[in-house]
Amino acid sequence: MTTDQLERDLRTLAEPHADDERVHRAIRTTLGEQLHARPRRARRRRLAFGSAAVATAGLAAAIIAVVGTGESGGPASANAAILAHVATAISPPANMIVHVKETGVLGDGTQVGVEWWQATSQPYAVRLIKGPEGQAHEAAADGTTSYEYDAATNTVYEHPNPRQPTLIDPVENARAALTHGTAQVAGTVTIDGRSLYRVELPRGVVGYFDRSDYRPAYIDNPQGDGSIVRTEVVTYEELAPTTDNEKLLSITAQHPGARVKTSPAPNKP
Repeated sequence: MTTDQLERDLRTLAEPHADDERVHRAIRTTLGEQLHARPRRARRRRLAFGSAAVATAGLAAAIIAVVGTGESGGPASANAAILAHVATAISPPANMIVHVKETGVLGDGTQVGVEWWQATSQPYAVRLIKGPEGQAHEAAADGTTSYEYDAATNTVYEHPNPRQPTLIDPVENARAALTHGTAQVAGTVTIDGRSLYRVELPRGVVGYFDRSDYRPAYIDNPQGDGSIVRTEVVTYEELAPTTDNEKLLSITAQHPGARVKTSPAPNKP
């Protein structure tokens, strides 16, 4: 981002609008609710799929509040503009399918990865492939049924599950941090020749976002043993909900020759 582009963005944020007073009242209400709720959320956070629209609304309040805390053109305002761009880049609109693929290497040299497809509208169907190379686990949920695929036996196991699909994932956690105003810009770095913004997230997680399009590039994840696992976001794209793309959300569509075994819902612990 050039200085002129940044100044243009800041001027746009500062321009008066007819609905400013109504927006200000909504912001104060939202921030008040978030400040009271944040201590409880900080202990455990699970981000539900399909929350992108809610996240974007909450983000607007958080970003405007941050912009208002610094002098015009100061570091706080510049950082707020960067966070706003990053949040927009990873908050897709409704009626889309988000495709994300991440890869990384554990301390023992094991190659791991996660790839998922998420519908951004109800019922927020999701399909996920995650785990060490050659041993990845594949699962899916569509708001009524959960699915698991066993590659060894070419079998899809399904059972009723009316709960909204959820996922704990580095990119999703970054989106949550931006939504709740707990992300901080910590300068710029160059990794593998790419110029990136370094954004500090809760629990020691660090995200790196491209300075040209603000898309995620790398995520550093602290481990229980004190090590850091860096995952590279090799794919981040938003797909139109065509018939072919919607099949990406379905395990049975991806494995049409697999046997399907249905079982009752598992007992709750």
